[in-house]
Amino acid sequence: MTTAEPSRRIWEMTIRRFAEVAWTRHGPTRYVSVALTPLLVALLTPGFWWIPCAVGGAVGILIDLRAQAAFARLSAIVETLDEAALRAAVGRHIAALAAITAAYVLPYSVLAFAPQPAPVIGLLFCAGAGLICATLHVMTRTMIFYTAPAILIGLMLNAAAFGEGLSSLVLAAMAGLLGFNAIVAARAGATSFGALIQARLKAEEAAEDLERRVQERTAQLQVATRRAQAANRAKSLFLANMSHELRTPLNAVIGYSEIVEEDLASGDTSASAADLVRIRNAAGHLLTLINEVLDLSRIEAGKLELRPSAFDVAAMLRGALDTVRPMASKNRTTCQFNVAAGIGAVVADETRVRQCVLNLLSNAAKFTQDGVIALDLRPCRIGSMQGVAISVRDSGKGIAPEDLARLFQPFVQVDVTNTRAHDGAGLGLVITRRLARAMGGDVQASSKLGQGSTFTLYLPLNAAETQRAAA
Repeated sequence: MTTAEPSRRIWEMTIRRFAEVAWTRHGPTRYVSVALTPLLVALLTPGFWWIPCAVGGAVGILIDLRAQAAFARLSAIVETLDEAALRAAVGRHIAALAAITAAYVLPYSVLAFAPQPAPVIGLLFCAGAGLICATLHVMTRTMIFYTAPAILIGLMLNAAAFGEGLSSLVLAAMAGLLGFNAIVAARAGATSFGALIQARLKAEEAAEDLERRVQERTAQLQVATRRAQAANRAKSLFLANMSHELRTPLNAVIGYSEIVEEDLASGDTSASAADLVRIRNAAGHLLTLINEVLDLSRIEAGKLELRPSAFDVAAMLRGALDTVRPMASKNRTTCQFNVAAGIGAVVADETRVRQCVLNLLSNAAKFTQDGVIALDLRPCRIGSMQGVAISVRDSGKGIAPEDLARLFQPFVQVDVTNTRAHDGAGLGLVITRRLARAMGGDVQASSKLGQGSTFTLYLPLNAAETQRAAA
């Protein structure tokens, strides 16, 4: 909150407080006093001395009512005005308050020249007016000083009428002292009122801050709830797909085992060798799925153990590419390998690096038809460290931007329908990124729909040092 903002709010609260006190609590009493006192003058004082008091009271009440309506309008629009406009409006209303006080009090100064007991009535009325002003006009010093002169004039003139010569001057001085004391009391009240306004302002600011914090916490809770619900839905979809993925190879193992058993019973084992190959392939696929789930569980539990050692990264990549080449050939896809000069050994967990590369190559071979898969190896920098970048580029169908952002989320697959074209648990990329980051690297993806995708694995040259530094 800026400095100008609290000042503006103080003006707002001052205006509302004055409107509440000046008319709501004291208005009726003031109007009754102003209306009845001229009647008292007419009953107790011979002549027409009551007429200026009645005229002044009528004019004062009229201005008072108009000022009250104007102040109510100001209170309604106070939040739309800036500080300068507020100050100007308050200045106009202070002038109106001075005019009200003058209309009420100055006619009673005339009673100083009337026969007794008119000066007594005038003195009492002016003293009461001073008391009211000291009570009401405590908001600003300007209010006090604008309304005090008329009251002081009425007090001093009526007090002077009770004596002659020097005694008249002494009485006038004492009446002026009485008015001065009223001003001092009002000024002290102004200080108290200012403290009250400041306290109210702090209370309002504290309440607003609490409300803002509650709203922020509520919004955070809503976001966390949506995330939890999304994660729960993703896990449910993942489990539904995993049950299908696990049942398929398991059913193959059971089915072909029964066939082999029947062949052995009949003595015709000519097809048993092919069935055993199918059983082995299905079992291997099932083991791969289970290993992926177990790998992710170990990574999330912090139980993953890395065994870094020096190895020839280029030779490892050639072996990985040879592993997926038959899969790519089935889709009529060619494989390319490009190695930049000057790349030697890398110190990392060779088994985990091979697992990461095979995950990327397998995905590329799976989703590329009649295209090209390129495996590139080049040096790079990972922060202040030397490293290598292993890129897998394919000319497949690509990935939509909204799906690209979800690739590395656990339990999330781009295709979660029951008619997915490709099998798998959908954990390969998640595990690949987790393993890469555990070794001090990362995996990044880029893709254009219909033009292919590129997945790049970044690894430091010495993952062992990176792990020690992180520890």
